[in-house]
Amino acid sequence: MLSTHKDILLKLEQLEQKVTLHDQDIQMIFTALKQLLNPPNPPREPIGFKRNNEKR
Repeated sequence: MLSTHKDILLKLEQLEQKVTLHDQDIQMIFTALKQLLNPPNPPREPIGFKRNNEKR
């Protein structure tokens, strides 16, 4: 009976390690998705004409 409990505890520890690894992977996926949904907007040059002596 004691060996059965050790086996169960070992399986639970293995399962716990897998879950924590998956949690980290899932968190990394969500972080990447958030970055893709909100890309940084580079500064754009204004549209239009400018005069010869005018600088922007």
